[in-house]
Amino acid sequence: LGADVRGAGPGDAGEVLAGRLVQVMRAVGMPNGLGGVGYTDADVAALTEGAFPQQRLLQNAPREMTRPVLTELFHQALRYW
Repeated sequence: LGADVRGAGPGDAGEVLAGRLVQVMRAVGMPNGLGGVGYTDADVAALTEGAFPQQRLLQNAPREMTRPVLTELFHQALRYW
């Protein structure tokens, strides 16, 4: 994706990738996370409950998607920058 990886090690991969994705998102005018399209903290519980039954999709995630994990994911997705 064209990220500057000088001095980055394998343990930095997630942060380097996330930083580059945010740069791309900002460059194309993408909304700033779920909050940028109108969702708030008050919506997180409903988003979690709506997503949790989608187990066929969630089972493709690199970690187990429990309700608490989904809740944290939605909290963090409210704002990226």
